[in-house]
Amino acid sequence: MANTPLRKQLSTMRQSFFDEGLLDEEQVSYLETLENEDDPDFIENLFTMFLRDSSRYIDSMEKALEATPVDYPVMELMMYRLKGSSASLGASKINGETNILRKFFHDGDMESGKASLQKLKEEHANFKEKLAVYVGMLKQAKLSEY
Repeated sequence: MANTPLRKQLSTMRQSFFDEGLLDEEQVSYLETLENEDDPDFIENLFTMFLRDSSRYIDSMEKALEATPVDYPVMELMMYRLKGSSASLGASKINGETNILRKFFHDGDMESGKASLQKLKEEHANFKEKLAVYVGMLKQAKLSEY
């Protein structure tokens, strides 16, 4: 890939994700090795799917906690899915916040769980905003190289 100003900006942004603890460098580096000629948009697609799916999981968790009684099976399933997808992607802060939420939920501490879900939502919104910009820039960089 060409070493254009856009590529330099992408590299700087990518490094900032690692420095801020948003993404795990080792996991992302591994995922990047899976991108090849047969699937040149692998990382871009993976990030896009995570943004879409994680938003749905969090929305479902919020609805499950608001239900009377709390919809425990949905809550458990959504936490499990978010934990798995964030770990697979290397979304460190999202994974960490999900683990905290799971602990409160499993301990039966619903008030702390609700506060934890709000923190998870804030962390997710921050991550989503930054990652969406990054994905857009990746697309732009690939288009400019053709």
